[in-house]
Amino acid sequence: MILWTIRHTKPLNINQVCYGRTDFDVSPSFETEYPPALEALKTAKINRLFSSPLLRCKRLAEKVSEHLSIPFEINEDIIELFFGHWENVRLVDVPSHEMDSWKADLRGYRFPGNGESFRDVDIRVSKAIESSMDMGEIAWVTHAGVIASLQHTFCGVPENDFIEGKFGYSMVTRFEFEADKNGRIQGRFDTIHQGLPQPPLGVD
Repeated sequence: MILWTIRHTKPLNINQVCYGRTDFDVSPSFETEYPPALEALKTAKINRLFSSPLLRCKRLAEKVSEHLSIPFEINEDIIELFFGHWENVRLVDVPSHEMDSWKADLRGYRFPGNGESFRDVDIRVSKAIESSMDMGEIAWVTHAGVIASLQHTFCGVPENDFIEGKFGYSMVTRFEFEADKNGRIQGRFDTIHQGLPQPPLGVD
């Protein structure tokens, strides 16, 4: 199975807060940000297109849908991580003991207030991949946490390499997945378009 992932463009995050499920619209620069991502899909033969339900992904999915002449479908499993009480809070305003706990376990820490951990994202993303293995060549318009989960879970990127904060907006990645004789899914990937750099998270 071939999967193309397209990360959303820059969100309209005026106050520079932490956001996962916070449903920001796209920034005013959207019209200049998405065309290179479409160009990066020129060799793709995508037959199904899925989007996170959040607005910043649906806006881009509309453009990808027009470009590919196929409709897009919403997939709840490829939504971004939920940061719980950290949503809409600036990282500098997060309580220091909570920030220290996250830094000590970047992928395993479950965010307070019924939040998820990045390993929780791994579970639902794995479910989405398992249900897609017979779909041929597909695309997801999704989020950094989801794309990182694919790389960690299936492609051998180590847990201690916190790539979740290193992806550009509108980044395009091409994954290939196959199952071995025991049904274990393995993958490899190539970044086709780096996208626009985002500011560092400052958690190192």
